[in-house]
Amino acid sequence: MQRMQVGLQDYLVEQTSAEWTLYHNDFSLCSRKVRICLHEAGFKYDSKHIDLIETGKYEVASKSFLRINPGATVPVLLNKGRPIYESHEQIKFIFNSKENLNTLEDRDVKSINYWTDKASMVGNPVKDHEKYAGNTIGPLTFPLFTTMLKNVSILEVIKGLISHPMKQRVFIFLLLKIFGFTFIKLPPIQNLIKSAFKELNNHLCELETELSSSKKDWLASNNFSLADISWSVILHRLDECGWSGLLLEKKPFINTYYEKIKQRDSFIKGIVDQNNPNLQKGIKELKYAIQNNPFLKSFHKELSALNL
Repeated sequence: MQRMQVGLQDYLVEQTSAEWTLYHNDFSLCSRKVRICLHEAGFKYDSKHIDLIETGKYEVASKSFLRINPGATVPVLLNKGRPIYESHEQIKFIFNSKENLNTLEDRDVKSINYWTDKASMVGNPVKDHEKYAGNTIGPLTFPLFTTMLKNVSILEVIKGLISHPMKQRVFIFLLLKIFGFTFIKLPPIQNLIKSAFKELNNHLCELETELSSSKKDWLASNNFSLADISWSVILHRLDECGWSGLLLEKKPFINTYYEKIKQRDSFIKGIVDQNNPNLQKGIKELKYAIQNNPFLKSFHKELSALNL
């Protein structure tokens, strides 16, 4: 896989008159983060949806998209045709481009950076869970990946073995497609999910403590910031995957904070209005499976017994 330089590049990947173009996916956590940020800034953008295998096919591995991002990941934000790679760089670039979007006091900058970085996805998603809350989300989404893949042709998954540069990722999705929840039963996979669950709970406990003691209007300042955007997509994914009841039940300040986030226009436009039929089917099937599949039912009970 070609490793891309992060941030704004000095070359064009597309001839366009649009100031902002976003290649993104409905379901992608990082895409959601950038969409919310663009709506917060009030920037109009040319929207180009790119399918991931979870939403139907490996469009990220198509020849046309690989010219935009040889790394085969979304989102990619273009500024006048020049690509910006990595979502944490994209949201910082957007905020820095909008005058007076985020009026900060100096003491808030450090806090915003801390909470934004903590919520980021950095490097290998199965590693550094104790450092990055965002990295715990991949393993915790395995059950939802499984139900979403039920509605995807196995031929589409197999195509990724040929065209996608990240073969390990494709192989995992192929196993989830073929074996379903049986794959998640494997001890190494169960242990990975348990580890991600425990580490994310540690991050959430820290977040709960911060929110309970802060007198700020939002997480890191009196303004809605990159820190809030970054955590909003994580909290929303917990809802989608059925983990909220276990991880947030005893965290009233996070629940209040999340309810406040959901009322923002940028959240509604960036996530709620950006619906995907295969995602909705997957969420519905996962809810049913959590209640009726013997393994998932017992797995959730086991995690709930951790006395979070």
